Amino acid sequence: MSVKQKGFSLIELLVSMLIVSIAMLGFAALQAHSARALSGSFARTSETAIFNDFIKLFQVSNRALLSLNWDANGNIINFDCTSGADQLKYKNNSDLSVLADGVDVLCDKVDNASGIIAHDIAFRLTRTPTTVQTLNSYSLKISYAYIPKQAGVKDDQTPDESVEVTVASYCPLDGDEDSDVDDGLNTVRIKDRVVCSRVEVML
Repeated sequence: MSVKQKGFSLIELLVSMLIVSIAMLGFAALQAHSARALSGSFARTSETAIFNDFIKLFQVSNRALLSLNWDANGNIINFDCTSGADQLKYKNNSDLSVLADGVDVLCDKVDNASGIIAHDIAFRLTRTPTTVQTLNSYSLKISYAYIPKQAGVKDDQTPDESVEVTVASYCPLDGDEDSDVDDGLNTVRIKDRVVCSRVEVML
C-alpha cells in the first residue's frame, strides 16, 4: 500500500520565497515614492504660502505703491529680502514704510519655511503709468529658488557646501518656462536639486 506524502517541495518553497521577495521590493519602492511625494508636497505647500503672503501684502498696501520712489527707479523696482528696506522707501525717504516693514517680516517667515533647507527669493514691482496717477496699474513678480528637504533623512539636513542657492543662478527674474535662459538652467537645477518657481500677478 502506497502512502502519499503532503507538503511543499524545495522548489515550491523557493518559488514562494521569490514571489514574496518581489512583492516586498515593490512595497519598499512604493514607500520610498510616497515619502518623496510627501516631502515635495510639504515644500510646495510652503512655496504656495510664501507667494500668497507677499501677494496679499502688496494687494492690501496698494495705495502705498503710489508713495514709492518711482522717480529714482523708472517704472521697475527690483528688490530682495536684503535690499527691500531701501528700495521700498517712500519718496520723502521716510524710514516708515508699510511695504518695507511687511517684506522684512515675511522674509523672516521664509527663512523658517518648513520642508525647505536652502532658498533665495527676489521681487520685481512694475508700474504702468497713466495720465491719472491714482489709476496707475502695478504688477508683482516673485522668483523663488529653493532646495526641498529629502524625505526619510534626519531633520538637520544641510545643502552641499558647493551649492549656493541664488535666484540669479537658478531662477532669474528675467526668465520664464519658455525662455532659452530656463532651458539652459534645467540641467543645473536637476543636478543640484534646486526648484525654481515664479509667479506674476496684477495688484
